[in-house]
Amino acid sequence: METTNTAYVSVNVMQALVEEKVDKCMAEANMCTCPRCRIDVMALTLSRLPSKYVVLHSNDTLPMLTVYANRYSAAVTSQLMAACQRIKENPRHEREHADHEDIAFIRG
Repeated sequence: METTNTAYVSVNVMQALVEEKVDKCMAEANMCTCPRCRIDVMALTLSRLPSKYVVLHSNDTLPMLTVYANRYSAAVTSQLMAACQRIKENPRHEREHADHEDIAFIRG
């Protein structure tokens, strides 16, 4: 009997969709795009969305994500834009970041 070694992966569809859209949403929000602001936007967005894990063949991830993108696109975009606005108003990157020397920072 021949066996095939097919690799499966567990994918959080919401995280994949957020990662795909975050840069565009941050640019549209005209906000800082430093790594700290980017990861803060992603974390806040993912905290507000339900996780949606699926198990896929490693070769099938892109086509299957397209199916889910159509279903969850509006919710992901809405939460991303809300997170962009919140992080834009309260960035948590370091004070020495040259673009934002005069902004008061909120830590918490």
